[in-house]
Amino acid sequence: MRLSCKNMMLDLKAPPSKSAYHRELIVNFVLGARGGYLDIKKDDNDDVIATKRCLAALSAASDTGDDDITLPANESGSTLRFMIPLALALKGSPERSMIFTTKGRLVERPVDDLAKCLSPFGVTIEKDIEKRTVTAKGFLMAGDYTIDGSISSQYISGLLMALSNFNRPSTVTVTGEMSSVHYIELTVAVLKKYGVEITRDGNVFNVPGRSGIDTPSGNFTVEGDWSNGAFLLCLGSLMKNGGAMITGLDPESVQGDRAVIDFLEDLGIEVDTEDGAVSVMGPDGEPPVDELTRDCNDTPDIVPYMAVTGAFKAKKTVLTGIRRLRIKESDRASAICGMLAACGIKTELEEDSITVYGAVRSEIPEEIVLTSSNDHRMAMAAVLCAAGTGRKIEIDDISCLSKSYPEFKKVIENGMAIP
Repeated sequence: MRLSCKNMMLDLKAPPSKSAYHRELIVNFVLGARGGYLDIKKDDNDDVIATKRCLAALSAASDTGDDDITLPANESGSTLRFMIPLALALKGSPERSMIFTTKGRLVERPVDDLAKCLSPFGVTIEKDIEKRTVTAKGFLMAGDYTIDGSISSQYISGLLMALSNFNRPSTVTVTGEMSSVHYIELTVAVLKKYGVEITRDGNVFNVPGRSGIDTPSGNFTVEGDWSNGAFLLCLGSLMKNGGAMITGLDPESVQGDRAVIDFLEDLGIEVDTEDGAVSVMGPDGEPPVDELTRDCNDTPDIVPYMAVTGAFKAKKTVLTGIRRLRIKESDRASAICGMLAACGIKTELEEDSITVYGAVRSEIPEEIVLTSSNDHRMAMAAVLCAAGTGRKIEIDDISCLSKSYPEFKKVIENGMAIP
């Protein structure tokens, strides 16, 4: 499959935020919403479909009993980490197993800290690598929970949403460094929207009892996605004589990936946020920045985009706080360095940082072959490589884009050739 960028101005609406969509679905479900919000829509991405199907499985199961419940998490880490505490809170019992079926690398991704957190309450979480299942058994109750926040914010978000089911208050105490804190803030914001007022005292989150909270209608809107928006803005900034104007993005959103604005501006790229759109223009002359260092601990999903964009916009880009990239759909830390190396761009990978040395166009190979590593973020990074190098790029597969951006081919059909 060949990718090649044409010079153009992207004029697009950002797709719905996957992160916000997961949370809206789960909070509506926890608070007892009825209606068609679990129906699968034609433009739903694979991860959102996984969450809808898991919620539908819970809805169909009896409230009590010992019949196991099968929950298809597919490849969605968000679905798995959110749904384990939720399933145990809503339908759990000592005799019943919640069996999460998985695909791809999901069964290999960590849940140890969540298991350690829930173990004092009698919950067990076990993996079967051969069967590709994660099985949780027991039940969640209101109480005081302690969890390490350094691996995934999704553990914390899952607990906050699940504990909102109970009439008695609970606490979640976070130990260690709190990673991707903006995603926790997004969870708190969605819960507040429906009347659940989570308060935070240092590293302790207080979850109130749900008594007196109205049942939502199940009708909600989802704001535009800053993760995919970041990709589109980076793409616009790399296309010579082109650019991007993206609507549907809220510059005041609590989504952490809106930090791409600051990143692009630090690279000397002018970002316009007026008139209901976020806009950038393509390159004009040599990269204006000698060196840029950025902490990516709260923005891991857009590190591949920042690495590629930095390669063509700065002489040296240092991205720190990247160790969690190794446990995503692929080892994104190694994958992005391999991708840039295939484009003739030097990188240095350490345990918690990636250093990218600005591309010299005369050293970029004429023929470039890349792999998506079956990872939607890496497929998008390959598109950015095509724009930055100006070369036609061969890539093995981009079907993984359905995980977060199923409309991708249609969106870029005028700027990319995908035979």
